[in-house]
Amino acid sequence: MSLLQLFNKIPSPTPRISSIEETYSKSAMCDILDGQVPGLKSELYPYQRRSSAMMLQKEVQPEQVLDPRLLHVKDQEGGSWYIDTVAGTVLREPRHYDGVSGGILAEEMGAGKTIICLALILATKGLPTQPPEYVCAEKAPIRKRLAPLAEMAASCATRNAVPWRPYFDLYKIKLGDEYERCIAALERNPGYYFIQSSEQRRTTRFCTGIQSKKKRLYLSNGSIVVVPPNLLVQWKQEISKHTDGLEVLVVTRDQPLPRPEDLSKFDLILFTQTRLENLLRQEGGLEQSPLSKVHFKRCIVDEGHKLGHSRMSSKSNMLLVLDALHFSARWIVTGTPSQGLYGVDMQTKTPQSVAQPEEGGSVATCNTSRNSILEMERRDLERIGAMAALYLRARPWANTTLDVGDTMADWATYLLLPKHKKNSGGRWDCLRATLNSLIIRHQIAEVNSLFPPVNEKLVVLEGSYQDQMSLNIFSMMIIFNSVQSQRTDMDYFFHNKQRKALLQIVHNLKQASFFGGSFYSQQDIEKAVETAEDFLAEKKVPTSDQDRELLEQAIEFGHVVSTNKVKALSNTFHEMPLSVHGLPHNVSASWSLDQEAGDHICSSSTMLVTLQKLIYKSASKPEELNSLLNGRLIQEGVDSRMRMLTSDETTNSSQTLAGNTKLGDDKHRITNAHGISDVKAEVEATADGALGPLETVQITSTVSAKLSYLIDSVLRYQENEKILIFYENDNIAWYLAGVLEVLQVQHLIYAKGLTVQRRSQYVNTFNEPLLMPWANKDAAFGLDMRVASRIYFISPVLNPQVEAQAIGRARRISQQKPVFVETLVLKNSIDEVILERKEHMTQAEHRRVQSILDDGPIYEWVKNARITLLPGGEFSKEDQMSPLDTPQYVFRRGFGRTIHPDEGLVLDETPRSDGRVLRPLEMANEKKRTTQFNATTVVRDQSQHIDSSSNTSDLAARPSKRVRFG
Repeated sequence: MSLLQLFNKIPSPTPRISSIEETYSKSAMCDILDGQVPGLKSELYPYQRRSSAMMLQKEVQPEQVLDPRLLHVKDQEGGSWYIDTVAGTVLREPRHYDGVSGGILAEEMGAGKTIICLALILATKGLPTQPPEYVCAEKAPIRKRLAPLAEMAASCATRNAVPWRPYFDLYKIKLGDEYERCIAALERNPGYYFIQSSEQRRTTRFCTGIQSKKKRLYLSNGSIVVVPPNLLVQWKQEISKHTDGLEVLVVTRDQPLPRPEDLSKFDLILFTQTRLENLLRQEGGLEQSPLSKVHFKRCIVDEGHKLGHSRMSSKSNMLLVLDALHFSARWIVTGTPSQGLYGVDMQTKTPQSVAQPEEGGSVATCNTSRNSILEMERRDLERIGAMAALYLRARPWANTTLDVGDTMADWATYLLLPKHKKNSGGRWDCLRATLNSLIIRHQIAEVNSLFPPVNEKLVVLEGSYQDQMSLNIFSMMIIFNSVQSQRTDMDYFFHNKQRKALLQIVHNLKQASFFGGSFYSQQDIEKAVETAEDFLAEKKVPTSDQDRELLEQAIEFGHVVSTNKVKALSNTFHEMPLSVHGLPHNVSASWSLDQEAGDHICSSSTMLVTLQKLIYKSASKPEELNSLLNGRLIQEGVDSRMRMLTSDETTNSSQTLAGNTKLGDDKHRITNAHGISDVKAEVEATADGALGPLETVQITSTVSAKLSYLIDSVLRYQENEKILIFYENDNIAWYLAGVLEVLQVQHLIYAKGLTVQRRSQYVNTFNEPLLMPWANKDAAFGLDMRVASRIYFISPVLNPQVEAQAIGRARRISQQKPVFVETLVLKNSIDEVILERKEHMTQAEHRRVQSILDDGPIYEWVKNARITLLPGGEFSKEDQMSPLDTPQYVFRRGFGRTIHPDEGLVLDETPRSDGRVLRPLEMANEKKRTTQFNATTVVRDQSQHIDSSSNTSDLAARPSKRVRFG
């Protein structure tokens, strides 16, 4: 059995009302199980009720658990004994510990972990937090002077954690009585107790003795929730959507915290992880923070698996802060408690099966794979142990030398199995019992039917002539380099000291499966071909017949590509060539990359956007439009082309290695895509026919088969569906965004350069735009993108867990539509190798692969690159491209308009403050700011289906484009 299988077989929660002794907690548990939680506006699924009720049970009535270090055995007479095989001790009586008050909520991605936590907070917000047991045994504090009886009674009630709120709530519901003065007295006298402070003071003026100061801790009914910065907006939305009546404080940036007395009044305090960590750096440290003077009901850390990276000797800043605060219960919320643990058992090969070599494989390879699996399990167990001991404080793992009558318990010694670590005494039964006591989750079979169906599809594309040529260029360079370096020199791409260069080549190869025409100039190719020809002619270095044949094939291809005009244009302008049909003949040459006129010209997204803006400014002014069409447009096109050439001049060049071979360079310019509009908002919408011959201008093809497929798909589905596109690098996003901008498709680029705040705004705004391209590595653990029903992977993702996380953004329990996932694969490219390896690699192999080159078969495929035969004959520029199924009009309604970077975004505004007490619930419920598009952009009528390409008199009225990078 593997650890992953053990994780997936954790028993589903079965809360027991009978185990709860306290009346009001039992009532709260009944409310949860009945789905009648006061203030919860949304209905809970039955499994969500059970999980939330189980959380409450573990908080108020944690079960006694047998010391997991002990093995229960019986003697010959049937008597019970308890053996610690590691310590070598035998006990006659069992040793039990109180179960941890809290744990790990590890329900599936998209199963509604947030609403489960909100239901728990709502159900218990009226129940007071109990002070520690030792406080109850202390003498009650004595007032310095007599106070009114009501004040003393109120103080006594709150100090002893009497649940007074349910009484008054019941009176209000049944009788309509408010008891305002009684409630006010209770709120004026919050419960508290004293603890020893780390600060010290002199006992008297003349005495040198030192005594610790006492610090007052206020008892709060509230919960602290700590979330990653990019999930803050999502949590606020969920609170607003699902709850009513919660007093919420949202703490972001460096805003000051309220006084401890005011903090204790909130039901929920929402922190970002970065804001919580900043408490360490504030003046006075944690000791002076108001948070350290309040005892909260619970702490919930969303995506808390990060706490598993801490060690006793090197705690993270977040863990140091949480250690200094006071909670009755501690929770971690995550769908993946550790990197190797997730809901679907994708590890088809167990350590036992891996140990048997497949035909043609070696025993050494299988042993390596088995060791990788065990190493991965060991790290997963260590991370869970860190969470259990350092944050959850589960005994005996959290034992210290100060625990009288007990001993330290090393997690690694007792729970790592001998196969994970030598000299470890772990047992499967001990490990199983420990995980079951810490983790709450339903087995996937019980909840899977509630998720929307996922329809996955592989789309294998033949690739355009230019696609095939781009891939062959890299093969040509690898062949030139390999043969001429004799595969030994330091100039060899695959030499150990050229690791960085090789990574760059593979990175470029992956981009080339989308568009690679911008790599390698005509001069670079000609120089490499000439050097290879000289190498063959001189015969100074002996070469095998196979290498000679490879060189000759590569040289032959080099002559073909060095004279290809479309390839030269791609590199010269660092643009993706597009075939445009219908521009008036007299201006077509000035708006083409190669300055050639014709019915079909070779242009680019940058030139078309410039053309759109020029026409947009003159669209409602017939005289100015005529002036453009009668000659001025020609000069504008020439100037635009010259600006592109000037901006593309660069002195940067990639490293040159053996055979005058280079790695390949690509770059994209930073456009002013989100500058403030330079066009007056009151421009009237263009009347049908006003643009004359320009209305028939269409994009018919692109050089990228993947881009053509994506354009057809996006425009086919964007009317009624939201779309996520996952890409490999920012160059791909830039090329894609350029065409989407021309076609006026609303989109947001979730790129690595965005600030955390901007990322939150983009996710929040996804309810408005229709498309969000997203970097693969930012699959964004925890983000909820349930509005998306179509997902595209521009290239296959090697790691299935990363892919599952990406799909999990849309596959949520609240998703109303089936989720369609398409992965684009370019034939004869590295995509095919990645796809094949993904299907055969074990989970441990995926874990071991830090970069794509760490996988042997992929490394060998790149190393043994070959030239793919190209179709013979002469091809026009358009024939070298991949046609669109439906040609798209360039001058659609809404074209040419530039927007402000914040226009249309749902901004994450800071909650308003009321004195020193913030009331973010008001912020959460207020309506978001909306932006109306100006008169030139007509929002499409959802009730009518409009074919955006079939009739120019019914041009699709698209909202304004939206392209943003960091």
